[in-house]
Parts: sequence; structure tokens; C-alpha cells
Amino acid sequence: MAWFPAVGLILGLLLALVFKLAICWFNPAIAVLLTITAYMFLTGALHVDGLSDTCDGLYGGKGDKVKILEIMKDSRIGTIGALALVLDMAFRFALLYSLPVSRIPASLILMAVLGRWGQVWFCLNAPSARQESRGGYFSNSLTVGLFGFSSMIMLIICLFLLKPISLALLLLFLLLSIRIAKGYFRRKIGGITGDAIGAVNEGTEILVLLWMNTAGI
Repeated sequence: MAWFPAVGLILGLLLALVFKLAICWFNPAIAVLLTITAYMFLTGALHVDGLSDTCDGLYGGKGDKVKILEIMKDSRIGTIGALALVLDMAFRFALLYSLPVSRIPASLILMAVLGRWGQVWFCLNAPSARQESRGGYFSNSLTVGLFGFSSMIMLIICLFLLKPISLALLLLFLLLSIRIAKGYFRRKIGGITGDAIGAVNEGTEILVLLWMNTAGI
């Protein structure tokens, strides 16, 4: 997990390249759509799947921890999970398309880097909701030192793309938002799962794009 932001950098650079190539041939709307499609292929839609499973579980479980976890483990997608997928893609498209074309490549990199750093922060000192959960594997192997190393890599990358004051405010916003999410999952299901990590990644990336549309410079 210490290298998650570096993985995000590689993904972000690939997405920026896809957008740069696409914008040479197509209008911005199509270029953004192709970039989002490339992102889903590059990640295997892993985190989007986690988002849909999480939303299905939290809605269908009606506050029952055992039922929530059971629904989250089910590979089938429900109405709420499908709606979450549609909204996730819609927000990505709208937020990227609303940016000036010149700012989209940097925003793609920030999105991918901070989304993966957000996963690390979410897992730090977080109990696992399931004994055999992927989330438990990540949280049990993560130390404060590894989180610090991950944060250092993230800061080095992001300082090339954002002014220090803007980055500081964005990180404070993300730290608080993910801390609230961590507490929410702990109350609802007793900790984190792999699906919850995916959902937090999606939420963090949306928040980064929202920030770039409002205050990111």
C-alpha cells in the first residue's frame, strides 16, 4: 500500500495520454468519455464494483450488519448498486467535461493519485468487518510508517500539479471526509471491507474532480 500513489501516478499518466491523443481527433465530450472508458479497462472496474456492492449492501441490509455484509459479498448487482454506477460515471463525465481542456490532464493524475492515497488513509488503523476480508489484509499489514511513506510519495507528485496552499486545503478536506467514512463503516458493519475500500476510492476521486472545478489551482 505504500506504493499506491505511485500506481496512481502511472494510471494518471496513461489517462492523460489517452485524453491528449483523443482530443486531437474528437471533441472534448468524446475525448472525456474515451478517457473514462480507458480508466475502467485499466483498473478492471474494480473500485466501481466495490462501490455498487457497498451501496447495495448498505441500502438492502436495513442496518443489519450480517445482512449488509451478505449482500455486499453477493456478486449480483441490485437497483441501488446500478444507480450508484450510473451516478459515478455521470459525475466523472460532468466534472471532467466542465474543466478547461488544458487542466484535464493534471486533474486526471491528481484524481488517480489521491484516490489511491485515500485508500491508504481509509485502511490505517481500521478494523476489518470480516475475518477473511481483503480490507482486513490491507489494514492489518499497514503501519503508520508505511502510511507516512505513501503520503510522502503523494505529496511529491501533487506539489508538481497544485499550489501548496490549494493542496493543503484539498488534503484537509479529504482527510476529514475519509475519516467520516471510516467512522460510518465502523458503525454500520464494524469495520472495512474490500468493497468499502473501492467505494472510498470512487468517492475520493469524485471529490478531487469537484475540487478542481471549484478551488483547484
